[in-house]
Amino acid sequence: MPPKKLLSALRKKQNKVFLVSAHISLEGDALGSELAMASLLRRLGKKVIVLNQDEVPAEYSFMPGLDSIKHGIISPYYDVGVLVDCSDMSRIGKAAKAFKKGRLLLNIDHHISNTMFGDINWVKPNASCASEMVYELFKALNVKINKNEAICLYTGILADTGSFKYSATSSFTHLAASELLKHNLDVYGIYRHIHESLDIHTVKALGAIIDTLKVAQKGKLAWLEVKNALIKKEPRLSEMTDDIIHFARAIKGVEVALLFKEIKARSEVRVNLRSSGKVDVNKLAGKFGGGGHKMASGCTLKGSLKDVVNRVIGEAQRQVK
Repeated sequence: MPPKKLLSALRKKQNKVFLVSAHISLEGDALGSELAMASLLRRLGKKVIVLNQDEVPAEYSFMPGLDSIKHGIISPYYDVGVLVDCSDMSRIGKAAKAFKKGRLLLNIDHHISNTMFGDINWVKPNASCASEMVYELFKALNVKINKNEAICLYTGILADTGSFKYSATSSFTHLAASELLKHNLDVYGIYRHIHESLDIHTVKALGAIIDTLKVAQKGKLAWLEVKNALIKKEPRLSEMTDDIIHFARAIKGVEVALLFKEIKARSEVRVNLRSSGKVDVNKLAGKFGGGGHKMASGCTLKGSLKDVVNRVIGEAQRQVK
């Protein structure tokens, strides 16, 4: 059940304008939760500004409400800020400049590594995704979900549960999905947009990434690398984290899979970590200033691709026995 303070802040008449944002590197749950949250607020009579640092990936172009999202650096007037699917304020990137000190900040998230940065924090690590939590808000506020909202929420749930296969998927997750499907959603169409809309060049690029596969610790540790030159050639690769890391995670015997993505422009490397359950990758990511969940986490490190791979794999080998 959402905290009473949170529900009160959403209902309060004096809170007329809301600024909503989600994390950088947008994916289904970030978009689904923020778009549904914005729609919920509008139906409560609020004015809503949705602001993101990044543009929407092509595979999510079908989602209703995308035309309402603003990008870039703006300084809007607002009464209440809302961050969904963010473990830390820094996760919204340049959009953070629009959020002002002294304004009420609501933090709605499901990451165990959440830093409790809000004035009101609703952090639920056992929730499958932020979209599931926004679904709960609709219920708690007695607002009947419409079809567009159902599309956003279902997309978020589908994306963040790995099509209902990750361990955070619960009976409540399926209950929520069941109700959303009553809106006669195009289930296969949504799935195809997210997972089956690659062009041949991207598929060939995936082959080049698979060629970088390495294993250690008697096959318990596996990792892949994506160089910036390949991302420049095929930009969609930068958003395909789960699709790519799956090739390492799916190998029999692998307990921890990692994906290293080179960000040349900033001399950084984004590291995504996945676990089969035996190793807490949230703790591993935390060693490098990152975090997330026990079975799925991430961090960003300064340095060359080679240097970052050596540092992270060195620590991973100490944790994967």
